[in-house]
Amino acid sequence: MNTSGKLLILLSLTFVLFAGCIGGEQQDYITEGQTTPLEQAPAEPAEPEPVAPVEEIMCEPSYEYSELPSEAVIGDVLTFSVTSTCAEGKIVGLNIDEKQESGGMISKNDPVTYNFIIALETEGTKSITLWSDNESVYSTTVEVDQIGSTDTSGNKNDPASVKEWIATSFEAEGPVKVKSIGAYMRRLYSQTMQHSMVVAQIRADNNGNPSDNITAESTIPITDTTMSENWIYFNFPEALTLAPGKYWVVFLVTQETQDQIVSDVVNVHYTFGGDTSVPGDGTNKQMKLEWDNSQRKFVKTDWQNVPYERTYSVVVSSETH
Repeated sequence: MNTSGKLLILLSLTFVLFAGCIGGEQQDYITEGQTTPLEQAPAEPAEPEPVAPVEEIMCEPSYEYSELPSEAVIGDVLTFSVTSTCAEGKIVGLNIDEKQESGGMISKNDPVTYNFIIALETEGTKSITLWSDNESVYSTTVEVDQIGSTDTSGNKNDPASVKEWIATSFEAEGPVKVKSIGAYMRRLYSQTMQHSMVVAQIRADNNGNPSDNITAESTIPITDTTMSENWIYFNFPEALTLAPGKYWVVFLVTQETQDQIVSDVVNVHYTFGGDTSVPGDGTNKQMKLEWDNSQRKFVKTDWQNVPYERTYSVVVSSETH
């Protein structure tokens, strides 16, 4: 083989090798053992088309989040879901009333969903802000109210006295701070016995009834109530924090001497749908105590459902009134 033939073979092999390394499907290199005659040189190789550089994709952080309710009550627990994309390395956190409650670093650019759990222990306007690297990406407010009903419509009421106790239940999904109980009530008699006291208690639930154990108690002289209906608050000596669960507010009256059949009375307001045939659902209870002549006092009986469904005008508050 002459020098010119060797040069053609060399050029041909060089181009094929070069072409096999530029993108596209990989193919076997052409060698002397294949059917392409080595003496037939390929045409002059064309200039390879320029390959556009791979354009770097800019990944901008973005966040999607669930909407929080505008209103809630103490004891509610809210779940705030946030999905981040392209946010690897970002520090995200949740502030409530400008205080950081939780947060952390996002580990990857792929979509990641985080759930922030917000326990509302106290009432008031809560400012909630989601931030990323100290920059606010979402902000809202939630109005947190006391537990219970402030509806004072109508003229219905139930008596609470030495011989008649009433109880209404409430539930807290999360921990709740309690400083007072409020009730829309009035005194029945203008003249009262000396040292009669109105009592408001918080008791835990015991199989659908108020427990015998008293969690907290507040008393006021019956003379602090009025002959017309008003909001009367029972402040606890110390704030208490209730764990999640079901509780009861119990109202009764105590007297200095328990050996009198006559009792001072307060009436606690309630509202209802107007249908007295709808039986109580177990959220409100009554206990009618019985007179024990041998002990000369009223003794406890069992809690019973109220005859028909009603809603007492009673609130549980995280504030002192």
